[in-house]
Amino acid sequence: MDYVFERLDESRYKDLQFLYKYAFSEITTIDFLRKKYNTSFTGIKNIGFIAYHSITKEPAAYYGVFPLMVQYNKQNYLAAQSGDTMTHPNHRGKGLFIELAKKTYELAKNSGVEFVFGFPNQNSYPGFVNKLNWKHYSNVNHYKIIASSIPLDKVVKKFPTLGFINNIVWPKPKAIESNKQLANSLISQSNEYGCVIHNDDYYKYKTYYPSYVIEIEGIKCWVKVDGRLWVGDIQFCEEDKFNKVIRTLISFAKSKFCSSVQFSFFENSLYDNWIKKNHKIQSSIAVGCLDLSGKVDPINFAYQAADFDTF
Repeated sequence: MDYVFERLDESRYKDLQFLYKYAFSEITTIDFLRKKYNTSFTGIKNIGFIAYHSITKEPAAYYGVFPLMVQYNKQNYLAAQSGDTMTHPNHRGKGLFIELAKKTYELAKNSGVEFVFGFPNQNSYPGFVNKLNWKHYSNVNHYKIIASSIPLDKVVKKFPTLGFINNIVWPKPKAIESNKQLANSLISQSNEYGCVIHNDDYYKYKTYYPSYVIEIEGIKCWVKVDGRLWVGDIQFCEEDKFNKVIRTLISFAKSKFCSSVQFSFFENSLYDNWIKKNHKIQSSIAVGCLDLSGKVDPINFAYQAADFDTF
């Protein structure tokens, strides 16, 4: 194979920038990458590999995972979310994704990661399931509710130079203070679920994207604005209150000129069952996992929007 594989470190973030540009058509900053890949609150970071062409030295592909702390039956475990699968157009079809994934999983296992989970799209799904032995055991259901006819959020996302307008409507947030955080609602929805731990470390880590905790109907909601009002989690509450929160969030989105309110709930969780009574599922996102240690079964874990690396 005409490629060499190197573990990610901060000196290689410039190569991630390069791959983001050519694989995702996204312009990123070193500061953004430093924040997103700094999972040192878990005890480990930079769990991934970059492939370089052996002759041209061009960055060709990257695959890595984001370590996170999870909880099941009141026990804490180290897990990792699959993320940022990138291949430069000039190097596709070379089998790099599979080679990078195998090296990454070996590193993750040796670093104490119990299992890897993720949300593969239609392009990466066959590789994860058929070649990397992932289990697809459930889905996250996605809901989109139209709000404002003045889509300020979409305009600002398309034209970043207009960001000052968004900052007027949504002031630039600081790190979310401990007293304004909310625990992962999945803990209260069912004792059967394991879930990602949403604590002070997690909230500080997630500052690589701007997000906010707002109070609606006396209930805390964790939200992000990125061409929509995306709701990451809603403080656990009863069904009647939950429905009021949903209705008020729609009105709130209109007042903030957000084109839509969007929710992503684990299939057949309480919140998923409640919202589907009044709103149609727009799409379903596959939830998959790979057990690395055999100590805890990853199919017992549930996820929602706030757990996505894109939130």
